Amino acid sequence: MSSDIVVVGSINMDMVVTVSRQPKWGETILGSNSFMSPGGKGGNQAYAAGKLGASVAMIGRVGNDIFADQLLQNLEQVGVDVACVERVEDESTGMALININADGDNSIVVAPGANTLVTPDFIRKHEGVISQAKLVMAQLEIPLESVLEVAKIAKKYDIPFMLDPAPSMELPDELYELVQYIVPNESEIAELTGIGVSDKRSARVASVALLNKGVHTVFSKLGAGGVVVTNKNRTFLIEGYDVDVVDTTAAGDAFAGALATALVGGKDLWSATGFANAVGALTVTRSGAQVSMPDMDETEQFITSSTK
Repeated sequence: MSSDIVVVGSINMDMVVTVSRQPKWGETILGSNSFMSPGGKGGNQAYAAGKLGASVAMIGRVGNDIFADQLLQNLEQVGVDVACVERVEDESTGMALININADGDNSIVVAPGANTLVTPDFIRKHEGVISQAKLVMAQLEIPLESVLEVAKIAKKYDIPFMLDPAPSMELPDELYELVQYIVPNESEIAELTGIGVSDKRSARVASVALLNKGVHTVFSKLGAGGVVVTNKNRTFLIEGYDVDVVDTTAAGDAFAGALATALVGGKDLWSATGFANAVGALTVTRSGAQVSMPDMDETEQFITSSTK
């Protein structure tokens, strides 16, 4: 069965603890709330698109453990096709250890586990699935050479490739030239370009630097400041929403999954970005990763109530 959106990336179980501050090295502090939540940037983006009603397939690897069962069941509940997610013997499912403070900001340590085995050879095994997509997505929680392989296959079949450059790292010039859509936040675009980003003007300057590397369209996410969209033809700002922030975990993933959903659904850049911005805003008002993401009805109601 073909899917409109194919997501290649990480699948993790998140272990979340609320803290008053980050501990120092050698220090133990007491947290308050704690819970487990399905996550991983790849899994999150697939889940976000699936919950919004998109046709989605996930390509990745998990361990042969209880976390894998829970993660795959969670994706299947929103209609994500997990036939291309492989269980690996004698390897753990990826895990993320997340601390959240009172302002909803987080710090994350990822133990990738089976995600490191999403190799170029493994990607090539699933070329047939990728070749039938309308849009292909990847992130940087799998090996970089595998991300490049995904982008090459997408290019081979003339399929738009969306890259979430997180966690941020130096990227090869060859990869930039294969990217149709890139969705960095302020720190990520600064890492990629060496240009500090804090507002629309600086976001545009940094975005142009990415265009010069070969990227087609840049979505520079400014958190509450909104999203600056830049390509060779135009630049525009979609204003942010004023919401009560509970937890910023997976907001960027929700944005990416929603953006992909809107684009394959035929929305133009302006409408697609506005829709994705609303999904990201709703996500930060709740705790957790996938569990915090809205469905289509919730999103449409939020957009309607915010424009009154």
